[in-house]
Amino acid sequence: MPKHYFLLFLFIAINLHGQEKTVRLKGKVLFENKGIQYITVKNSRSKKGMITHGNGIFDLSVKLGDSIRLSSLAYNNRVILISDYHIKNKILYVYLEPKINELNEVFLDKKIRLDFTNLYTSEHIVMDRDLMDFASAPNSDVLTNPNAITPVDFVEIFNKLTKNIRKRKREKKALIKHEEKAKIIFLDNIIDLYGENYLQKQLKIPEGKSYLFIEFCNDKGLSGLYRSESIDILDFLFKRSIEFNNLRTN
Repeated sequence: MPKHYFLLFLFIAINLHGQEKTVRLKGKVLFENKGIQYITVKNSRSKKGMITHGNGIFDLSVKLGDSIRLSSLAYNNRVILISDYHIKNKILYVYLEPKINELNEVFLDKKIRLDFTNLYTSEHIVMDRDLMDFASAPNSDVLTNPNAITPVDFVEIFNKLTKNIRKRKREKKALIKHEEKAKIIFLDNIIDLYGENYLQKQLKIPEGKSYLFIEFCNDKGLSGLYRSESIDILDFLFKRSIEFNNLRTN
């Protein structure tokens, strides 16, 4: 009988130890099989999290039973409960759906339809006057006389000709700002993505020098890899670690 109690105690101890085991989980957030960036991924227990970069990849420490919350302004929030499958395989794929804004009688798609049938206007309200109220009547001579000279608005013509150019400049400026923000997020999360343990054991980066190493790598162009695959980033880090360690020893 004592032997059975011992085995039962051992089984419970092993099970409890398995539940407390922390693993580094690699995951990817997708919509229509494409990675989504700028999704906040947070462990509700540890309060630690990160933001996905270009291909939707994230890396997080979890335990069995943890709740992983994924949130975004553009996509519906999700909560994933970490199971034995996740602990065993150390991988998690999460599919999100975009948010749809529902407005009463207003449908926003490729076209806009507004329903004004129930719009009430008091007969005592004086509506704002627009430019049409101040416009003069059309010149009948210009409309009927083929020899009449029609004035040309060069400012309007110039604005129309340069409209697309200005639009492209605004789009380019917004894209550059978006890319700079993505690069900053990528650099801020790269240590969490691959872990201090990897930097110290595989790349031989001394303890406490991780952020100095990342700054060194950034001077060599690390931020430009924010859209690259993990294998390309790791190859870059490996080559830069040799240079970094040589500088320290010389």
